[in-house]
Amino acid sequence: MGERGTKRPPKLGEVLERSLRGSGLMRRVQEQKLLDSWGEVVGEVVARKAQPIRVKNRVLQVKVSNSVWMQQLQFMKGLIIEKLHGHLGKNLLEDVRFFMGEICPDEEGIRKKKKEDPQTRTAGLNEEERERIAKEVAGVRDPEMRDILSKVFLKGLAAEKNRKKK
Repeated sequence: MGERGTKRPPKLGEVLERSLRGSGLMRRVQEQKLLDSWGEVVGEVVARKAQPIRVKNRVLQVKVSNSVWMQQLQFMKGLIIEKLHGHLGKNLLEDVRFFMGEICPDEEGIRKKKKEDPQTRTAGLNEEERERIAKEVAGVRDPEMRDILSKVFLKGLAAEKNRKKK
């Protein structure tokens, strides 16, 4: 008998990664990583005075608390783009545009708490479910993509458990 029946099916993580790349959503995922890493890249002081809002047409739009900070950041624009590209390992941006706006003081703190709290990722999961998620995403080479897919699986399992409770 031949080896036709021994070929393993692709892991869901591999399929999702290919699908994201093919659909163009991978760029959106990368843009979100850029927004999420803003405070880490520019530092806490700058992050309290300037917040990234979105990436549109390869331009990062950043809300700044006052004109003094806007002028200072304008001088640092090239360095900021370089550091963001270095952090992501990809050149996603062509420009950064700054505009005046009210800064949400809790925004940076909220992002840090979400990122630093590993218990939120596995809360309520048994060992079998944690292993199942890890196995499904093991084929994804990019660690950040693997983390994103793990979160998707976590939310799916949580939703499934809530449906069963009702």
